[in-house]
Amino acid sequence: MTLRKQRSKTPARAVRPNPRDATLEAAARRRIEADSLLSASGTLLVAVSGGADSIALLHFLVAERARTGRPDSLAVAHVNHGLRGADADADAAFVRERAIAWGVPFFESTLPRGGTSEDALRRARYAALVSLAERADASCTATAHNADDQAETVLFRMARGSGLRGLAGMPSKGRVHGLAVVRPFLDVTREQVLDYLQRNGVPHRMDVTNQSLRPARNRIRHEILPRLEAGVNAGVRKALVRQAALFREADEYLEVEARRYLEASVLERGDGKIILAATRLLDYPKLLRTYVFRCALQELNGAIRDFTTAHLDALLSLVTQSSGRSIDLPHDMVARRERGRIVLARRFREPAGLKRPSKT
Repeated sequence: MTLRKQRSKTPARAVRPNPRDATLEAAARRRIEADSLLSASGTLLVAVSGGADSIALLHFLVAERARTGRPDSLAVAHVNHGLRGADADADAAFVRERAIAWGVPFFESTLPRGGTSEDALRRARYAALVSLAERADASCTATAHNADDQAETVLFRMARGSGLRGLAGMPSKGRVHGLAVVRPFLDVTREQVLDYLQRNGVPHRMDVTNQSLRPARNRIRHEILPRLEAGVNAGVRKALVRQAALFREADEYLEVEARRYLEASVLERGDGKIILAATRLLDYPKLLRTYVFRCALQELNGAIRDFTTAHLDALLSLVTQSSGRSIDLPHDMVARRERGRIVLARRFREPAGLKRPSKT
């Protein structure tokens, strides 16, 4: 028996995990370092509602600034939706008080009462944050989305039939409705957030609407995920987060490949249009064709958030159909089949007030 085999039979001494590795601070710092989330210079705007997650994020970033000297400066943004009356005003006052106490400039926006759908409120909130970022001269905005939010997002999108990109969940940095966003807490669990607040004696506000089962996301949080944990997999939240990371890797790889194949398919580009060779697209697998169209639309429009699976399926149908068919797309765009070509173009719109000369 060799020495190597003897060693393989010797029980290895158990290594006890360091409790500090399971804290909010450790998880957030690993994410920040891995994705260089705080490397940009300038002011970082922190979106703070007053709830546990966002207050923990603000407190953590203030402590990190003192510990490391970054980011250069912080500012707080609070968006008052105006839907909960005195409670909403109390949230704003609480966040303002915390910001002053921790030496961080405070910026607030109150939304006009209007649409109350989840999507409408989300869009209004991000529009307000864009405005607040301009007022604060901030280059980026930090939000407190955490690992539990990520799991809920993936399950929600899976139920709605999202594609690969949707199942990748929220990235740690990107742009949302024109706002540059970073998410330092994506590896932090809600349990770690509450532990952090307790250890540091940090108070936070409670939003009773988060307990309502009317919004779909709240039903996922309070009913569906707990049932999955109890009856299917106790670690379902971690599993969903891991799956999101795998989907994101696949999505990023396919996008890189698609940009290569897009260049090989382009017959003409310019003047707000891209013309693709339909016969060449037929040589590509269907999934890759989808990504080629995504890349072309992003090049023309700058973003593809409003382009749904139905829009992409319609574009795919143009590859195999005859000439003369056209498809209306979001953002005043149109796609049409012309013989062996697929034309993606912006519609021409006359400037407001410009009238065509009348015929005499």
